Amino acid sequence: MRYRLTPHAEKRMRERAISLNVVRDCLQNPDKVSYDEKGRYLLKKRYDKSGKQRLLMIAVERKGGVQEVITVIDTSKVKKYL
Repeated sequence: MRYRLTPHAEKRMRERAISLNVVRDCLQNPDKVSYDEKGRYLLKKRYDKSGKQRLLMIAVERKGGVQEVITVIDTSKVKKYL
């Protein structure tokens, strides 16, 4: 599936030093997916950053055949959110 990053998502990726490869991996192979009543969904994926386990959360909205990445969140609190 195709995807598009919003300017907000791109800004958050730069601020948090999250690579496009990590985002693509989360979009293609999430560990967990949750949905809300507005049709948005939250993808969660564990990954290693500087030798430490992290959790990437990506808020996505499907628009036609494109996944629009709304924002990207990175946290060390893997157990809390997964």
